[in-house]
Amino acid sequence: MLSVPFFPQDAYQCGPVSLAEVFNFWGVKVTPRKIAGDIFKARLKGTLSMDMLLYPRRAGFKASVYKGGMEDIRDRIQQGYPLIVLVDFGFYVIEKNHFMVVVGYNNDGIFTHSGKEKEKFFTYSELHGIWEKTGYWTLLIKP
Repeated sequence: MLSVPFFPQDAYQCGPVSLAEVFNFWGVKVTPRKIAGDIFKARLKGTLSMDMLLYPRRAGFKASVYKGGMEDIRDRIQQGYPLIVLVDFGFYVIEKNHFMVVVGYNNDGIFTHSGKEKEKFFTYSELHGIWEKTGYWTLLIKP
């Protein structure tokens, strides 16, 4: 389990919160409110995935978005890198996208900072069901 700082999420703030958690993990002290002021889109009630990629780059990080997978999660966590993943909790054609930070795993699933829950557990099957809908969208941020 990585020691990623946790910030409880306010409504529609999963993007800024996820970035703040990873930034603080890497020693850059910033609040979710500061990040939200820069990239949150109130009319969309969320943050664009493109802004999730560009914001860390503008802050001096190396950031890349790619199609992740379960093995990649295990490899990155072992290497000491938390990951931001985009999942979809919606049903059928109704999307309910959500960014969360993967902070650890075990044989049964993964642990995430998600919403108001620190180290929320998802089985691999549960994660697959909500992550597949976003094409396994994954954001890796490195110093």
